[in-house]
Amino acid sequence: MAEKNLNKWQEEMNICIRCAYCFEGCPVFQSTKWESDSARGKTILAYGLLTGELKPSKYIAEKLFQCTYCRDCSERCSAKVSIVDIIAAARADLVEAGFATDIHTGMVKNVKETGNIFGDNEIKAPKQKGTIPVYIGCQYLARPNQTKMYLKILEKLGVKPLVKDEICCGYPLYALGFRKELAEHRKKFLEMFPEQEIIALCPTCAAYMHEEYGKKVKHITQAILEYMPEKNLGLKATYHDPCDLSRVMGITEEPRELLKKMGIEIVEMDRNRKTSHCCGGGGGILMSDVGLSDNIGLVRIKQAIATGAPLLITPCPTCEQVLKKAAATARENGDGEITVKNLSDVVWQALRS
Repeated sequence: MAEKNLNKWQEEMNICIRCAYCFEGCPVFQSTKWESDSARGKTILAYGLLTGELKPSKYIAEKLFQCTYCRDCSERCSAKVSIVDIIAAARADLVEAGFATDIHTGMVKNVKETGNIFGDNEIKAPKQKGTIPVYIGCQYLARPNQTKMYLKILEKLGVKPLVKDEICCGYPLYALGFRKELAEHRKKFLEMFPEQEIIALCPTCAAYMHEEYGKKVKHITQAILEYMPEKNLGLKATYHDPCDLSRVMGITEEPRELLKKMGIEIVEMDRNRKTSHCCGGGGGILMSDVGLSDNIGLVRIKQAIATGAPLLITPCPTCEQVLKKAAATARENGDGEITVKNLSDVVWQALRS
């Protein structure tokens, strides 16, 4: 019998019993109210797959793929169980058992054939010579105007970005359980990016390159903060912490320092920094369960509206996309209004003032 990806996590799964701290912050459980959708519920399902008490099925696959990988559960877990790693291993075993979704399989095919998750051969990095390697990532490559804005911001601050051809960092392959494809992709990525120190635009790419490849990754917010002069935009805003930036990288204060440096008054949501509520866009559910993603995003945007701030700022392209959609829904439902902007927009505004 083939070795299961879950085997190495058996002891940690045994620890995850009779405790429900993870229920409190799990955005999926808070949306569905089913225990099987909580972190503990998913761990129990994973343990059943490992022991053979449960057989791989479409139902179990659907449950284990209903996770945003926000890591709120890991942050709250007193036993420090690696819940996301357990779910990722369970997904890998399910994929190997033939339970990958068509949409996820298609995305992996896109990465293999075009180097990006969108399967778009026209998405290319705007190559330029420089001294500091900058990794853009699929989401920003698909937003060429925002990418150019960030590069112009760095140049205006005296940083010379080195931009070259790139491929997906590989995180989607890991998150969705495609381990065989990831092993091949990993080699290709490291050949293209042998540098140890990199500035990354996307929080998820930054976190994955830091965790998986052991690189010294500086997120763009940290890089900008180093060189940003004092400005006074006179704005009031709330800040949304991307999960990978706050809970994985521990980067919570730098973005706030940057906003304050630009003369932006920050009105905090009740859940912020390492207890920030997920936007609902991670872990693949933005592709495979749009309804769930929308529900989670709406919860977060209502928290933002409750602050009374007219503006929400985030440095994550996925969070920006999901929360803009949620803001439109909230406005249509009569739940209030708020404008969602990417951090690059306000930084560029400040530099031009």
